[in-house]
Amino acid sequence: MKPDSILIIKTSAIGDVIQTFPVLEYLRQKFPGSCIDWVVEQNIAPLLKAHPLVGSVLEIRAQSWRKAPFSKKTRAEFTDFLKHLRSKKYDLAIDLQGNAKSAVVTASAKAKVKLGFGWKSVREKINMLATHRRVNVPPNLPIRLKYLHLVQHYFHDFQEFKTKGVKLQTTPVEQQCLESLRSQTPQLMICFGSKWANKRLELSTLIDLLKKIAKAYPFSFLFIFGDDEEKRIAEELAALFEDRSKAIGNLSLPLWQALMWQVDGVIAVDSAALHLCGTTQTPSFSVFGPSLASSYKPIEERHLSVQGSCPYGRTFTAHCPILRTCATGACIHQLKAEDLFKSFTQWADKIF
Repeated sequence: MKPDSILIIKTSAIGDVIQTFPVLEYLRQKFPGSCIDWVVEQNIAPLLKAHPLVGSVLEIRAQSWRKAPFSKKTRAEFTDFLKHLRSKKYDLAIDLQGNAKSAVVTASAKAKVKLGFGWKSVREKINMLATHRRVNVPPNLPIRLKYLHLVQHYFHDFQEFKTKGVKLQTTPVEQQCLESLRSQTPQLMICFGSKWANKRLELSTLIDLLKKIAKAYPFSFLFIFGDDEEKRIAEELAALFEDRSKAIGNLSLPLWQALMWQVDGVIAVDSAALHLCGTTQTPSFSVFGPSLASSYKPIEERHLSVQGSCPYGRTFTAHCPILRTCATGACIHQLKAEDLFKSFTQWADKIF
């Protein structure tokens, strides 16, 4: 069946939403005339509204609704959302979230077919009550390919799909900003930040690595920050490399992605920045510790990752179970600049 209208339910988080973009690209290529709408958390909605392949964006506020589920405001907002959701009938609804929250949305949507993860793959079993068709995906696939496998399996399409990337829509003001940040020398974007401290490199290690890169290569650096603490670090780093660097932050996601298209390479840890880079054709060099590079790094050959090892012998299939509570973060904090630089040179010499 060729679906003329498709609804994607993938509400959060930013990095996870970005990882599903190849599904959107695949559907648009397979069904170029179809309308594809998306349900997402309100704070992530600007990302989807800037995506040229998305039709309508339906916003939810599940995080705030959970804090006050019985308040008059929550009831009114939820009622308005359901009214908006049920005002349109879809041929296919695809639940890529796989939890209880998305089950409420999927169950409420008007769709001929509701597709989701099977018993072995779904995050929360209750989600299966909301779907008609279910697919179990191979557990060892990279996360991006898990989402693709779900959709391709439904359409009995088992050919390899290669994403070409996407350019999010930017404003004229953002275009002016891009022009002001163009560099006359090869430029690396440095995305050192992460929500979790145990995913971040030691600052001294990062500085030593960048000094080695600056000595061996003609790169300039663009340091990205997202909050006041990251701004302090970015400005400290920029001061170390003076005219070869800039610090810039609080970027909209479309501007950030457009800037990634513009630079020559990205250095990052496991974060939304790395996943955003994977939507472009720009190569990346990334560092992983309490999460598996084989699951989360961009899969193309232009992307190289270094995986830190756990000194305590823990093994995991996606994230370390004590990612948030490990007192040492040794898997990434014990990495040495010398070893990272050796891997970097292999990547840089191949790419550039």
